[in-house]
Amino acid sequence: MNKICNTLPPPVRREAIVVLNGTVADLFDLFARIKQAHWNVRGTTFTGLHKLLDGFAARTLNHIDIAGERATASGGIVEGTLRESVKHSRLKKKEEPSSTSGMSDWIHVLADVHTAAGECVRAAVKKLTAAGDFGSADLLMDVLRTLERDLQLWLLEVHINRQQPSP
Repeated sequence: MNKICNTLPPPVRREAIVVLNGTVADLFDLFARIKQAHWNVRGTTFTGLHKLLDGFAARTLNHIDIAGERATASGGIVEGTLRESVKHSRLKKKEEPSSTSGMSDWIHVLADVHTAAGECVRAAVKKLTAAGDFGSADLLMDVLRTLERDLQLWLLEVHINRQQPSP
């Protein structure tokens, strides 16, 4: 761990670096799946969906950057290559639809992977909060809002008419 002026105790920073590196891996995996769908969706709503997924990819890349920078600011080294991300992603390895699949298949897969990514980020927020790194936890809450309710998952579910049960 690099020597920095951060006031968090070294054990808390070590935990945060591990958690943030895991988040970088998960989000890189999500990003790749979004782009795969973006390139391969077909159907009557192609143009709108293509643009929508481009926005998702851009927001996800921004969140990867922020999580990685937070890990570095905590004194860590970011293991952010695609190779490392594949190795460490906690998202289930599920086969994507074939490139000739329709739009619905891709959107269902993306909704499922957004749900899984949200669960991973939620677990990361809990770990960081328990460790006492409230700054990193708050940063990941923004990621969680993007993935779930505010934007991406909700828009995917609306697109496929998936209804969410009331709490």
